[in-house]
Amino acid sequence: MPALARASGEPNGPLPLPQSGGRGRSWLTMGLYQLLFLLLLLVYSPVIVWRGLTDRRYRARFFERTGRVPPLGAGREVVWIHGVSVGEVKAASNFVAELRQRRPDLQLVISSTTPNGHLIAQKEYPDLPVVFYPLDFGRCPARAIDRIRPRCVLLMELEIWPNFLQAASRRRIPVGVINGRISERTLRGYRRARGLLPQLDLIHIYCVQDRAYQTRLLELGVAGERVHVTGNMKYDSVVMGRHEAAAASLRPWLSPDGRPVLVAGSTHADEEVAVLEAVAAVRRQRGADVRTVLVPRHPERAASICEQVATAGAEPVRWSEVAASRPPLSASAVVVVDTIGQLQGFYAACDVAFVGGSLIPHGGQNMLEPAAQGRATIFGPHTANFRRDVELLLAADAVVQVADRAAFAAELGRLLVDREARAVLGERAQRVIADNQGATARTLDLLQDTLGAAPAAAPPPRR
Repeated sequence: MPALARASGEPNGPLPLPQSGGRGRSWLTMGLYQLLFLLLLLVYSPVIVWRGLTDRRYRARFFERTGRVPPLGAGREVVWIHGVSVGEVKAASNFVAELRQRRPDLQLVISSTTPNGHLIAQKEYPDLPVVFYPLDFGRCPARAIDRIRPRCVLLMELEIWPNFLQAASRRRIPVGVINGRISERTLRGYRRARGLLPQLDLIHIYCVQDRAYQTRLLELGVAGERVHVTGNMKYDSVVMGRHEAAAASLRPWLSPDGRPVLVAGSTHADEEVAVLEAVAAVRRQRGADVRTVLVPRHPERAASICEQVATAGAEPVRWSEVAASRPPLSASAVVVVDTIGQLQGFYAACDVAFVGGSLIPHGGQNMLEPAAQGRATIFGPHTANFRRDVELLLAADAVVQVADRAAFAAELGRLLVDREARAVLGERAQRVIADNQGATARTLDLLQDTLGAAPAAAPPPRR
């Protein structure tokens, strides 16, 4: 495998295709990939047509995903930063802020794949262009690249699409992975497809979260000089005390009588029922009044969650209907947050946080968000997506992980009545986060060649 090409002040050159299968084989496999993608589009086409006819926003998104993004005006050089969904977009926030501070000469463009990720990106970066990532089919990636004309593209975690990388390589545009991670499942998939789609060869630099991810990339044949361990940028993005204002506003409304507040964040189907059952058990066994807030990972599920709340004998209160007025809540009220971008504020206002996607085999959601607020954090056994975070937090006795629903109810009851235990967990969690910050600066230092040299400062005027 060729070494990373670098030239002073110039973008890295395109990397040659792997030699294992030859150029003809690469063209053949890319053709098969295009055919497979086309077949998937045809299968999905009835849904595309129906949603296009019934949802004007979906039509606009789909049009943009064909690569027809708004062209950028000439001027500053462009750096394109891509995060698949909400988690990746949020994790990039500190990186974006520091890059803008270091290199104000650069124009940044943010992209996301999912509607929720796009919405969060618009809120996080209101003064930056935010676009949808193109479909990896036909000329869609090339069209988007030609309109944005980036100096380089930075992919959060490991979002790899063959057509996009081929189009960038043909235009001599370097692509880097930042905050990189590769799961065991992904590793197995790439092992099987390594000889067919050599897209890993088209990435110029990998900045990964830990040595385990570095080892997995090396196993796939990526050259060692391309892979650097920089740490997890999420620790830089979750700033302690960042949401104090939101907490000061929400807490008196949620708990005017001082009852403890439980926020179940990023929950998936069936987890809301588990939370409601656990709260009911705490009330029966300990006589504790609890204010419950449910923040589903997908807000469109709010209607069905409200039905579950009513079935459990509580009063569902939709956040979108009371956010402006904040009327007094009844003793049985359960707040269902059905809008995007509110979770960290509610975490800051709670006493105990449950992190969803963990009582079901989903892989977990981001437990650093409540931990950064100094809140007692609890989650289930399924946390493969956040393996390293869980290891660090558990090693410091900074969070509580439970094996099943019964254990969840027991631990929840203990934490809700033990103020001192909550405070200790919160302090330890914040210490873990502080000890693991600095990945953003290390990543930016490694990307200096990829970003190119800053323009020379104008000489001072002669006197």
